[in-house]
Amino acid sequence: MVNQTQVRLRKKGTASMAVASKNATRGFAGGRYEADLRVACEAVRLASKLCRASQLQLKENENTNQTKADKLSSPVTVADLGAQAIVSWALQNLEGEARTAARGDSFSLVAEEDSDFLRSEEGSDLRRRVVDLVNTTLASTDLPALTEQEVLSAIDEGRSEGGSDRRHWVLDPIDGTRGFVGNRQYAIALALLDDGEPVLGVLGCPNLSLETEDLDARSARGSSPSSSSSEAAEDQSGYLFLAEKERGAFAVGISSSEDENPAVQRIKVDEVAAEEAVYMESVESKHSDHAFARRVAENSGITAQSLKLDSQVKYGVIASGKASAFMRFPDLDYKEWIWDHAAGAIIMEEAGGVVTDAAGKKLDFSKGRTLNNGNGIVAAPPKLHKKLIDSIRALKN
Repeated sequence: MVNQTQVRLRKKGTASMAVASKNATRGFAGGRYEADLRVACEAVRLASKLCRASQLQLKENENTNQTKADKLSSPVTVADLGAQAIVSWALQNLEGEARTAARGDSFSLVAEEDSDFLRSEEGSDLRRRVVDLVNTTLASTDLPALTEQEVLSAIDEGRSEGGSDRRHWVLDPIDGTRGFVGNRQYAIALALLDDGEPVLGVLGCPNLSLETEDLDARSARGSSPSSSSSEAAEDQSGYLFLAEKERGAFAVGISSSEDENPAVQRIKVDEVAAEEAVYMESVESKHSDHAFARRVAENSGITAQSLKLDSQVKYGVIASGKASAFMRFPDLDYKEWIWDHAAGAIIMEEAGGVVTDAAGKKLDFSKGRTLNNGNGIVAAPPKLHKKLIDSIRALKN
């Protein structure tokens, strides 16, 4: 049975978006997950456009510690819900041949948000703002507007429990909430699991500049409250990182269109000597034991100070050879979710890196929504990764 959304899609057409997506995935022709990857790239591009628009509303609050928990109607909450809605909807309605490649599996999305509060009377204003943001984003494309019910239903598709069988999309609509609020780094992180294993990943990193010495340069550039909306809207920074199992990892400008013939670059980790290495860690100390990470680094021969960036952007930076490692050592009671690492892990691995828990074991995304990561994450090129794991074992013994 054809639903109303599919009818409207056929009336409006998606030709230009299809061309843009194919440009982003050149080099993947013939891959088992080629169609899935093309749709995933377009979904993340749409969500990135939505997040950029929402971030304009946060200009005056960029130096505060506001989070989505502080105020349910804050722009970051609206963006989180809106990004999940638009990615979920796009994966289901722009799939085309990707749907036929899904072995008959029904759609499954493991994601962070739900629409429970939006459906309440108290959440009516937030609901209106989310729907408006989604449709404002779609209005800049040739895609149809969504009804309120379509937006809510798309968000709630994210309730899947995942698991070790069939296919499951995994989404963090805004990874790095504080980075988003502070006009620093954040990512839209989307991966596809097939029988519990990541087989493709896409990271949308709207604020990232790989060309500048300061990888978080956007924090200073364009962060003035006097910056106009039109200037921000024309910002051409940002990268899309993408990878498919056994086919490599690539980067392309996130704002590239079909008219620009964008340069899609294959990326590889850079295996450097420890004394030349730069390791990365979370900005927030509550997310990781920075002191222990420093000890591990020094014990491995790393002398440089850490580079602190928010979100899974770190995986893209290392995969591009712009840094050397990422270490994360959260408290024992800290719960990791599979959407915190699935997309970044496969991009890193396809770029030639190694991603494990702190004991050196491969990350297991097949156990549901949570990630049993052995109280830590270590990502680095193979030789440096071994040094870091050996140092962790030595320091813990």
